[in-house]
Amino acid sequence: MLISLSYEELKELVRNRKFPLVICDIEAFNQNLDRVGNYLNKAKKNLRLCTKSVRVPELIKIVEQKDFVNGIFVYNSAEALFFAENYNIKDILLGYPTTSPVDIAELCKAASIEGVEISVMVDSIFHINQLEKAANKHNVKFQILIELDIADRFFGVNIGVLRSPLRKSEDIIMLARETEKRKNLQYRGIMGYEAQNASIGDNSAFMRWIKKRSRKHVNQLRQEVVNSLISEGLEPAVVNGGGSGCFQETAEEPSITEIGIGSLLFKSHIFDSINSLQDFIPSLFFVLQVVRKPRHNIITTFSGGYVSSGSIRAFPIVVIPDHLKTYKNEEFGEVQTPFKFNPKKINLNLGDPIFCRFGKAGEPLEHFNEINIYSEGKFIDKYFTYRGLGKRFS
Repeated sequence: MLISLSYEELKELVRNRKFPLVICDIEAFNQNLDRVGNYLNKAKKNLRLCTKSVRVPELIKIVEQKDFVNGIFVYNSAEALFFAENYNIKDILLGYPTTSPVDIAELCKAASIEGVEISVMVDSIFHINQLEKAANKHNVKFQILIELDIADRFFGVNIGVLRSPLRKSEDIIMLARETEKRKNLQYRGIMGYEAQNASIGDNSAFMRWIKKRSRKHVNQLRQEVVNSLISEGLEPAVVNGGGSGCFQETAEEPSITEIGIGSLLFKSHIFDSINSLQDFIPSLFFVLQVVRKPRHNIITTFSGGYVSSGSIRAFPIVVIPDHLKTYKNEEFGEVQTPFKFNPKKINLNLGDPIFCRFGKAGEPLEHFNEINIYSEGKFIDKYFTYRGLGKRFS
């Protein structure tokens, strides 16, 4: 594994490379994928790959071909069309509603490809009307998933993300019935994304209590909605939940059929404090190079500002060498990143590499054209990112 190499071995590995660079340890990636697959097979659940957390088509295809994977969960209509046209992926879910006629036209084009099934997330009658109008015009069919808001609330604070306005069984039933009335739309199921369970760590008693409380809320609400749908003759074929940070707990729910997972395959560092994920291995790294030494105990690297959305926990961290800390007045920056170190513990010089991990997974790859694939002591390939292929889907 890359992370087990000594600093001297890592220096040799990246010698004469262009910095900054990204490395994927493909053995660690595949081990993480197999570990997820083994768990889900035992639980008799499936995975739906969240592509926004990967953004490397060759890696996405590796995952999608596994027998425990239902298909992909994309975040943009152009992305759905790209995978339908270029990668022969048959089951594509657009996991976020769209109100753009341009986007919907792209979805229609993807749905017109033989054998491709396009599912679209909705949470309003407006979404349904737009999709039906376009589907009729282009003579295609869309599968429909309805999103349920399963964020928790604690003393007036929303614990989770602000997505769907649908919080009751009757709201979901109403949209399911509306979908069933439409000639070119077919109700397929529901999704309830539990961000609060997927990203909160276990490093404090309060956070563990919040997660336990939220898990009870999510399980009860999602099962209640499914039971209500079944009683109305609207049994969902798909009940999607997740994501990566809570997939084992989500898989225990009887009604769940598939779980959205993505970031866990890279084990980005926001998952380090989640106890149930300790067996997973970091597989994605980026490397900066020392270009300045402004003080005897400070080195400055070129670039490094690959900060992800969400929270301060999404800042990158240094992995190798040890004993480096960011300079708090600057942190990770677009064109430079200073680090403080103890010269008595480590000697760093111009040209030395600094190995880091992203806070989150796919989002920072918008800064890179390619990732270097590492296996058994050497680089064996390069895979293009979305950016490297000239694609910007966000």
